[in-house]
Amino acid sequence: MTQISPVTQFTDALATYRSERDVGLALHRLAEATVGVKLFTMTADNPAGGYVRRVYSSDETTYPVLGTKPIVFDDTYRKMTEERFVYVANSVEAMRGDFPDLDLIVSLGCGSAINMPIVAGGEMLGSVNLLHREGWYTSDRVEAVKRLVAPAIACFLILRSRFTI
Repeated sequence: MTQISPVTQFTDALATYRSERDVGLALHRLAEATVGVKLFTMTADNPAGGYVRRVYSSDETTYPVLGTKPIVFDDTYRKMTEERFVYVANSVEAMRGDFPDLDLIVSLGCGSAINMPIVAGGEMLGSVNLLHREGWYTSDRVEAVKRLVAPAIACFLILRSRFTI
């Protein structure tokens, strides 16, 4: 029996998606196969509207897909958009101060995080957020996550063209 590669599974999923959730699930499964993830979310940016919206969550009970929140157009946002800065914290202590919901994150067994901006045409499309146990995101895994940028751009462009962001 031939095993289908994660990239082929991803492209097949995008070719046949029916919902916003299907698009996010395709990228989630690719991230899971590529680097491993306990909690995976995607947040779409609408800079013109001045807000972000969670468009996918692997744990909709704890992190539901609903509502919007304002974008804070600060130096961090500029750095993420212009420099495509990838946030990496590999311990609970490193995450302290950056996550107001850190106690909840720890209760889910997570102690490391990667927040990767997805930018195309100089515009922030959104971010992909991966969390796992403390120490999980080694330098090799961080490099592997960065290879998910092109698939993530495809996902966010689909979301923007087919769904309300």
